[in-house]
Amino acid sequence: MKYYRFPENRRVTLLMGVFLLAMLYLARDTLVTSSILGFNKAQYLMLGLIVAAGGIFLVYNRRNLKDIVLDRRMLVILAATVIVLLPMLVKRDWQRMYFSILVCICFAVFLSYFLSYREAAKYYVGIMSALGIWSILALWVLRPLLVDTGIWIPPVFENQLEVVFYNFGLSFVSDSYVKTRNFGIFREPGVYQYFLILALYLNHFTVQWKRQRTLWLHNLILAATMLTTLSTVGVAALALLAVVVFLEKKLYRNKWVWLGILAIAVVLAVIVAVIVVQQGELYWELYSMVLGKFQPGEDSAVERLDAIIKDLRIFLRHPLVGDKLSEVLYSAANNTTSTLILYAGLGILGGTLNVAAWIALVWEKKRSVWANLALLAVLFLSFNTQNLIADVFFWLFPVMALTERTVPGLKRKKG
Repeated sequence: MKYYRFPENRRVTLLMGVFLLAMLYLARDTLVTSSILGFNKAQYLMLGLIVAAGGIFLVYNRRNLKDIVLDRRMLVILAATVIVLLPMLVKRDWQRMYFSILVCICFAVFLSYFLSYREAAKYYVGIMSALGIWSILALWVLRPLLVDTGIWIPPVFENQLEVVFYNFGLSFVSDSYVKTRNFGIFREPGVYQYFLILALYLNHFTVQWKRQRTLWLHNLILAATMLTTLSTVGVAALALLAVVVFLEKKLYRNKWVWLGILAIAVVLAVIVAVIVVQQGELYWELYSMVLGKFQPGEDSAVERLDAIIKDLRIFLRHPLVGDKLSEVLYSAANNTTSTLILYAGLGILGGTLNVAAWIALVWEKKRSVWANLALLAVLFLSFNTQNLIADVFFWLFPVMALTERTVPGLKRKKG
């Protein structure tokens, strides 16, 4: 597949990283979008960035405009347009979310013109690691040492539920509500876990690092950040991912790995022991994560099960083009099953497009079947506890991988 690349130098690398960080900062599921700038302003800024990047790309590749327009990547955009917008037209369901989803897909295809999904993943892992370090510092260093002591009070804002947050720029810390959980820049810790799990997966199975120590440094940062979210689903996904990595990469043959596991286990045991002895706010958050959510009638579990059942019912009633999006999204008190929302709202083709894209990202022939299935389970578990269907970073890497795998095949068939 042909790439229309920008010059390879440090300045371009830095600008690319800043661009993707800005896209992440303005993503649909951040507190920037929901509470600081507001939805419309944040989304218009994001669209402006995409248009500006597209303009720069076309100007730089002005001699290749014909090739770019006729490139078979455009078939992916055309197919996605039909799959996403046809249900809207058939149902006469005039909602912007259809276009938001289409923009996510088109942006991924646009990036594939000058980046492979493995190259884009390297930027993403680096960005998430940097944000992870800052979020931990903001939560466990800056607030207790500076804010709680009254030495410095950063700017504050309220989210849509009127919860007050301290604004540390690239991380937001709750003032009182679940104040011991790490939100990062996202609207809730349960959303943050998805972005971290995705980064951990990409770090291990997509990015090709020159040094193993780079891989493990990112692992340490991302896993530590994941634990500070205190997300039950996130910790479960992290544990399953760790098992797959341990077995698939045969790490059990390395004595240093065993020593590392022992050291981590001891550190975690000491931390948990201190938390249990103190029985402060962090203790009750930990209790809720480990035991509370499995109590009979617990709201979170009940709502998620209810969402699964109702989304399935809607899809079975409207399998071809789905039901109106508002009917789907508000069919349950807290509809958080991204995959089933797509099936219920876009029908069989829309839902399957997303599933196929994730399979294209994850499935490797050289890897054992059980490992491929387990990795898919990790990711599907992570993003099916939140509604992420219109977030750029829900579609980005799967669609880039699908494009990279399908476009060369289309070209061969022509020949």
